[in-house]
Amino acid sequence: MPDEPQRYRAPRLDDEATTRMSIANAAPGSVGFAYAPPDHGADAEAPMTRSGLVWRILASVVLAAVGVNAVVQIVLIMVRPEPAWVAALGMAVVALLTLAYPVVNLVRWVRAVRRQRPAA
Repeated sequence: MPDEPQRYRAPRLDDEATTRMSIANAAPGSVGFAYAPPDHGADAEAPMTRSGLVWRILASVVLAAVGVNAVVQIVLIMVRPEPAWVAALGMAVVALLTLAYPVVNLVRWVRAVRRQRPAA
């Protein structure tokens, strides 16, 4: 019977690595966005243009300044006679979010320098 509709078949383990999930082959009733993984070899350590490097440095400096300011504000809030815990926690979230990008860039830079250094 060629007119019979295709029934859903759960993916097997060997299908998982080769089949990309999309709306077309998603299970009925599945919720979410289709995901296509990046091409093999695409990574954050790829060479950068000069303007990209300047942008990364500028963004890191600005975010580091905001993060340090947030840490200073936490200290000032906690030194008061009656510290405001909610404000301190809010500033801690701001500090974590803004200091994450500069720290990641610093780690990338250190790894790149280590990779370029000849082995002793």
